[in-house]
Amino acid sequence: MTRTGVLVLVALMVSVIGVLDATRAGDTDLVVLLAAVGGLLLGALATETRHRSAVVLRPDLARWLHVRAAATGEPVDRLADRCVAACRAGLVDDTAPADGDTARADSRP
Repeated sequence: MTRTGVLVLVALMVSVIGVLDATRAGDTDLVVLLAAVGGLLLGALATETRHRSAVVLRPDLARWLHVRAAATGEPVDRLADRCVAACRAGLVDDTAPADGDTARADSRP
């Protein structure tokens, strides 16, 4: 979760505590206000976690992805996956063992 998500989650927790305290005190106006704030924070948290990618891109690359996806009709996530896969194919030797051992299994001593 990002820093923004953590801050929204903390604010949501404070709002819930406020609702409980206002309910106990019998202040219905404050209960309604804090419940509304909590609902908005819950919506913000849902949006933050749903629309946030695991990898943060430079703004120019993110803009290129969105422009390219709009031009081709391909989803941004799929386009990003293909781009990363193409980059990885050019940088990584996929024939190496996955355990990190650089010696080839078919090589002779």
